[in-house]
Amino acid sequence: MTSNPTPKEEKKAQKKAKQQQVKADKKRNLEVVLRYMNEGIGKVDLTAFDACLHPDVQIFTGLKPQGPIEGVEEYKQVFAGFAEAFPVRQFTIDEVFATKNKVVVRFTAVAAFKRDYYGVVATNEVIEMKEVHVLTLQEGRVVSNIVSGTNFPFEYLMYPVLKEAVIGHLPLDTEK
Repeated sequence: MTSNPTPKEEKKAQKKAKQQQVKADKKRNLEVVLRYMNEGIGKVDLTAFDACLHPDVQIFTGLKPQGPIEGVEEYKQVFAGFAEAFPVRQFTIDEVFATKNKVVVRFTAVAAFKRDYYGVVATNEVIEMKEVHVLTLQEGRVVSNIVSGTNFPFEYLMYPVLKEAVIGHLPLDTEK
């Protein structure tokens, strides 16, 4: 004969089930993001973007300083152009952690400036880029990615274009 669980036992079971679901979501989200990073960004496998990113993903990155990249198709186009100009020689994930629906990744990439980019002539310089990505996931796909970088070599190379794109459209401060 089985007994009915008490309200306290039911609550405890529900809490345990919720914790297990959060743990499973974190694991799945980590797997998705690591595939996106290692295969998509590190190896420029754009099919990983299709598998890991929501079709309407928003990417906030200096690769489009005018505003967020809207959708996976625009992102593949923007990223492919960047990857062609700066092919990655080495890609290392330095740190990664997850919460319920967010994953944060810090990585280092070493790339060479091989093709002209945004009108800046290629120099063949090898540069190191350090980035932090804060990714939000829903139902196992990235819906938002906020990119922050300490990419001084890249920024110095791209300064003529970035200056105008980032601050050239801002109004002057005329207050004294």
